[in-house]
Amino acid sequence: MRTLILILVVCVISFASCKKAAYLTDDGLHSEYVDMSTYDYLKSHPNGMFDTLLLIVDHFGLKNELNSAKTFWAPSDYSIKRFFKLKEALLKEENENAEYTFDQFLSDIEVDSLRAYIYSDAQHTLSTANTSYTHLNNGTSIDGFAFNKQKQPQGQWSYQDIYYLYYIKVRGEADQTAPDGSIRVDRNDQADVRILCQTTGIKTNTGTVINVLNNYHTFIADFNESGESGPLIEDLENGLRFTYAVSFKAASSYSGATVTVPSAWIAETFALEADEIPSMIRNSIAFGAVEPNGTFNTNYTASAPGHWFSADGTVVPWGDNARLFSEYMPASWTFSIGQYPNRSAVGDTYTIKQALEYTNRSNKKLRVEFVFNVRIN
Repeated sequence: MRTLILILVVCVISFASCKKAAYLTDDGLHSEYVDMSTYDYLKSHPNGMFDTLLLIVDHFGLKNELNSAKTFWAPSDYSIKRFFKLKEALLKEENENAEYTFDQFLSDIEVDSLRAYIYSDAQHTLSTANTSYTHLNNGTSIDGFAFNKQKQPQGQWSYQDIYYLYYIKVRGEADQTAPDGSIRVDRNDQADVRILCQTTGIKTNTGTVINVLNNYHTFIADFNESGESGPLIEDLENGLRFTYAVSFKAASSYSGATVTVPSAWIAETFALEADEIPSMIRNSIAFGAVEPNGTFNTNYTASAPGHWFSADGTVVPWGDNARLFSEYMPASWTFSIGQYPNRSAVGDTYTIKQALEYTNRSNKKLRVEFVFNVRIN
């Protein structure tokens, strides 16, 4: 049977909308093979999702190298725009009236910034991935990459095993993986950068496999060495508290930062296996916000499980009083923390709190709290 492409449809607020007819219509089986070169396939995308990426390819004269690649972990234009905005913000810190052009942007990046996504050794796809890391070498100065697949909790829409593919930048020691591909971060180590692939296994007629990275990835910047020092860890009477210092630039988008929490500590607190916890969240393990008055609030106002917060850390709906959101991704043990566009200024600080609560077989309620002290730079 012909291998099929697993396509994850990503609906991004303000950029796209999902029409009812589109997801109710069965378009039939889709082939993984496209009768175009790698470059031409990216150029032919109906929504121009890779137009800026190809400008970078052309700038460095890498069209032939891209076409002859065995694997291309393709960053979308959303990812490149995130990096452009980051560079622009850094410039405006020095001169708020400065203009940052795309030509300046091209001069600020190195050819290895693009080659960090290109591999000539083999075709790496979901079908070749293991749940443990497969380490990669792209032959550039930006090294230390890997990929793996991770099993997803069964949902109502499928009773078969579903795996997602991740492109990984190892930081420090490689994170340990459980049998299902979920990660376990050592207590004294930084979490690896794990980027979900939204589309995998597209095969072009020049021999390339294309895996398209999640739009929330920030082109090349996500691979920089992090200065993250890790959380402050405190014992609670019935669990643990992790306190993180988080910072990001004030922006006109929903941008922010991600925080990956140490699964080993959480599993030890709940006396559970780390690989069984993600599927228990929102079932036997409750996820909620901790309001300033101490109330545990499990009513989600952002993408579940997640919340929007006001300036004082109170849970609010998206709207006039919203400042920050924090959304938790159980499968990767990661919080995505971001801002309401154009609502924060340089120097603003916020504290938001969320927690996991688990009642064990002895009817003892255990809690792991996450405190994020956010500073806008």
